[in-house]
Amino acid sequence: MKRSVQVEIAGQQLTIRSDEGADYVQQLAEYVDAHLRVLSGGRRITNSAGLQRVALLVAMQLADELFREKDLHQRFRRRVGDRLETLRRALDDHEQRLVALHEQPAAAAVPP
Repeated sequence: MKRSVQVEIAGQQLTIRSDEGADYVQQLAEYVDAHLRVLSGGRRITNSAGLQRVALLVAMQLADELFREKDLHQRFRRRVGDRLETLRRALDDHEQRLVALHEQPAAAAVPP
């Protein structure tokens, strides 16, 4: 169920409707606001054109952060997949050796 959460970003009050909890939405707003403050040099942006420009720079910065995290996640999944494949092959080899060991005594026990 969507709930309304009041947040402040760049000195502007916003109402965000979200299924997430108020604390989470507030953390997101604070994260974005912190990026805005850093890119604006801590100055209060008074005109909408300046705010829009800084907001676009923040969007680019956050998109870069997201892309880097996605790449890291994909590389991690690939590495885990490779290790799982190596483990599967090792288990298959081990299983084949066990089968071969069980077959050898049975063959040796059969009289000529």
